[in-house]
Amino acid sequence: MRIFRGLIFLVLLFVLVYFFVTNSGQHVDLNFFGHQFLQLSIYWVVVACFMFGFLTNFVLAAVREFGFQRTISGLKKDLAAKDREIHELRTLPLSNKSPEEIAATLRKEDKGD
Repeated sequence: MRIFRGLIFLVLLFVLVYFFVTNSGQHVDLNFFGHQFLQLSIYWVVVACFMFGFLTNFVLAAVREFGFQRTISGLKKDLAAKDREIHELRTLPLSNKSPEEIAATLRKEDKGD
């Protein structure tokens, strides 16, 4: 998979370099939200578009990653609580007490009484 991604990267890099070389003498006029930029080199337009797309993708990926990390943190806390409960249930002494009495005893122990 790593080799495939490397080949894709090289092909895209080659296409980009080819695009720059073939359009080296090209200039464009850009009207951007009411501001006019005259005789801009095509290099700067492509680089600016690339950077804008990269930054947008980076911000969206970071927001998504932080959401995933928050979800993972919550799930780890739930897992730890369930592991503690299982451990407590495994270490309960065997007795003739009813489940209600056992639950009351556990609540007392949790409160620290």
